[in-house]
Amino acid sequence: MPNKLARLTMSFAPEHEDLVAGLLYLQTPWGWQDDGLRDGLRRLTVHFDRPEQSAETEAALLASCPGIALERASVDNADWNSAWKKYFTPIPIGSRFVVLPSWLKDEPQDAEPIVIEPKMAFGTGHHQTTALCLGALDRLASEGALAAGQSFLDLGTGSGILGIAAVKLGLTGQGLDIDPVAVDNARENAALNGVEDALALGTGSIDSIPQDRRFDCILANILANPLIDMAEDITLRLGRPGVLILSGILREQADRVAAAYVEQGLPAPDISFSGEWALLVFRT
Repeated sequence: MPNKLARLTMSFAPEHEDLVAGLLYLQTPWGWQDDGLRDGLRRLTVHFDRPEQSAETEAALLASCPGIALERASVDNADWNSAWKKYFTPIPIGSRFVVLPSWLKDEPQDAEPIVIEPKMAFGTGHHQTTALCLGALDRLASEGALAAGQSFLDLGTGSGILGIAAVKLGLTGQGLDIDPVAVDNARENAALNGVEDALALGTGSIDSIPQDRRFDCILANILANPLIDMAEDITLRLGRPGVLILSGILREQADRVAAAYVEQGLPAPDISFSGEWALLVFRT
């Protein structure tokens, strides 16, 4: 990661928060910092390790949200990492897990820790879609639908958080992401959690997996349109029986994503929500 990061701080009317959050989820899936309200305006901050990412995000925000004010700056990596220590707090997930930042990894916990080093990769547990997926893993393991010895694929692994959780449940598998920065972060997190031998990580997408390979569980916390586009390829690689966990889907997109997978022969999913986000769980 470079020594300097681009920082983009945006101010906008609170009524545009859903619009801005949706755009940021598309443009900056590794997350953003909520700076609260100031002078009646909502403020959010995003950090980028590549200038072109910042430019693309600025263009998308200006095109879709008239009246938004943007402040640009360059900051040291050390400053960004220090900011995470203020905003990244432990996150309990169900009765089984707690997501911790790396600087709290040695503190005693009442639940199984998942340790995450926050970098430019999506997945710290703070976002509702990540929490939904972790909660689903917890529930499915409690129900016996997921068990030790089974295999999994974590598609769009980001920080590796979902794959790490699956390994802590006794599964073995692999995580893929099209962003090599995310894969590097996932490897670091796998090592922090001592699961690197059970979680193979690499750069790629579903077409990196042989068509005859089957997984007992597939996790994909991505976005609705890519999930729809990959419906046939993902379904082909899901075992029978098997569990498919999908998120990164807005409430209003849930039925459309569900229909794409039902068309591939899967039964109707269980759908749950957290805020504006949806989780789909298919069982074959």
